[in-house]
Amino acid sequence: MTTGANLYRLQCLDSEGDEKQHRLAEVEATLGESEALRQARRALERTQSLIRKWMLRQRDLELEIQGLSDKISRSERRLYSGEVKNPKELTDLQAEVAALRRRRKNLEDDLLEAMIEREEAEATHGRAQEHLDETQTQWSAQQADLLAERERLQERLAEIEQARAKLLPSIEADDLATYQALRRRKGGLAVAQVRDGACGVCGVAVSPSLEWQLRQEGLGYCSNCERIIVRI
Repeated sequence: MTTGANLYRLQCLDSEGDEKQHRLAEVEATLGESEALRQARRALERTQSLIRKWMLRQRDLELEIQGLSDKISRSERRLYSGEVKNPKELTDLQAEVAALRRRRKNLEDDLLEAMIEREEAEATHGRAQEHLDETQTQWSAQQADLLAERERLQERLAEIEQARAKLLPSIEADDLATYQALRRRKGGLAVAQVRDGACGVCGVAVSPSLEWQLRQEGLGYCSNCERIIVRI
């Protein structure tokens, strides 16, 4: 195999390696918990907090209502037992019972609101749980695909490295140094193939003198983009 063919083969390996390394970096960055999964989990946690809030509110109201009901029952027993004879005391007791009933009515309204809020929070929690489950399923499938892709990429990169190691001894040190310098300057693409009589990268036509050089030596340099140009 000629020097030009060896350099072109090296360029193909390096270009594929660059592409695989770029994709591997993307895969590595995507592995792990996604933002969508974190958001779904936070949404579920918010609904759980709301449920706890309204459960506690409902319990506190029920206890307060029960306490008022017990107090009303005791006051009514005194009121109708006949043991209170003083008219003013009777009037005050009646007023107290009425006030307690009004307070209980307000608390019962608050309790109904708390029960409704709790039911709505539980419904929202159910929807949030479903969304989290769906997101988790999608994420798990995506992670499995990414892990499989990462393994394939790593295997291919190892193959490319082995192929490069076998190829490099067949390339002269000066040619390799020129190739590496051009790779750095030309965005990773140091070698161009002649296509339809022109440079396969920049498209400038191959001059007669370069055509002669390619036939004699198998490689030359593009007069426009300065890349190594070969005919395979």
